[in-house]
Amino acid sequence: MPQLIITNTPARAAGEQINTTIQEHVGDVVCILSGGTALDIVEYIQPGKKCFHADCHGELCEKSECRTIFIMGDERVSGEPTINNFLQLQKRYPEHPILQHLIETVPKENESAKNFALRIEENFFSELTQLQNPKIICILGVGTDGHTAGIFPLESSEFARVYQDDQTYVPVSVEGLRIDSRASFTPHWILSNVDMMLGYVVGADKQEILTKLNSEDKKLNERPAELLKLHAHATVYTDLDIDPQ
Repeated sequence: MPQLIITNTPARAAGEQINTTIQEHVGDVVCILSGGTALDIVEYIQPGKKCFHADCHGELCEKSECRTIFIMGDERVSGEPTINNFLQLQKRYPEHPILQHLIETVPKENESAKNFALRIEENFFSELTQLQNPKIICILGVGTDGHTAGIFPLESSEFARVYQDDQTYVPVSVEGLRIDSRASFTPHWILSNVDMMLGYVVGADKQEILTKLNSEDKKLNERPAELLKLHAHATVYTDLDIDPQ
């Protein structure tokens, strides 16, 4: 199990860790956000940072903006404001400064999940290639079934087909989902590229899954939240009382 932070204010604590990382990193930052309850963290994130150019002496840089880029780690391929994660975030925090640095993940009218995923991937890499020495932070929530982001438990062969190792951001269609069309970063890309991972597991309904994560191991396709245990630099924030062992 990764480092476990138990606190009455997990959203604030996670946001403060992200802010510290943004301020201390010598370079730009990419912050991959999570929907659901993990949107609580956004309230405490500030994209501003002091310049890392040697001749700016730590002050805000006017000649070249020091950038923090935000994107949803997974998205619901819907234009409904109550369903799409980007639109939910926008509605919840209409004045938040991260909106100025947030890659839009709203599907165009009649856009297929496949075309949506391709377009978002292209937009993401277009932004990423402009950054200097980027550090990638990823927030992951955990579902009661052990899914995380748009990565769901599947049979091994189906998991490999949906979340191909040579892909970055993929369309996800899993039988039984309330929102059938989704898109998500793949687990292989996350494990290969994310520098710091933050798990956010809060609420009484997550007690069982957090206990299982803490006490037993499963294959990634069986419980995608195992990503938090496979990553070398992961911290889980929770308000649940559990023995970290």
